[in-house]
Amino acid sequence: MTKFQQEENSSVQKGKNFEIKIEKLLTDANIKCEITGGPGDKGIDIKGMKKGVKFIIEYRSIINQIEKVLSQQSNGTIGIVAAPSMNKYTPGAKKTARTSIYNVILVDVNNIVIELNEIINKVYKKKYLIIF
Repeated sequence: MTKFQQEENSSVQKGKNFEIKIEKLLTDANIKCEITGGPGDKGIDIKGMKKGVKFIIEYRSIINQIEKVLSQQSNGTIGIVAAPSMNKYTPGAKKTARTSIYNVILVDVNNIVIELNEIINKVYKKKYLIIF
């Protein structure tokens, strides 16, 4: 294997490719976002906004950093942990997402647009609920 092939198959390159795939899925669905991943990204690979609701995306199947990252964001920011498959999440990760004081969702990258739209619509409705 050449050095180029090794770099192409590195975990860093796989992460970059995944970020590009997610950004394309979201922008194709008219969801504003930008890749922020890289050295010093503070656990945020992609950030964006829809309907005034901010979200951050972290690529990995481990959820340990997302709550720390969300604690440094504005209130109501949605934290998304994206992985190639829901099978990548451990029972502990699923429990952490369910019981978190923050808006944390675990998604399969193939369903990220649907999941993101659903949670944004819920947050948006709560944020702008008008009582007569």
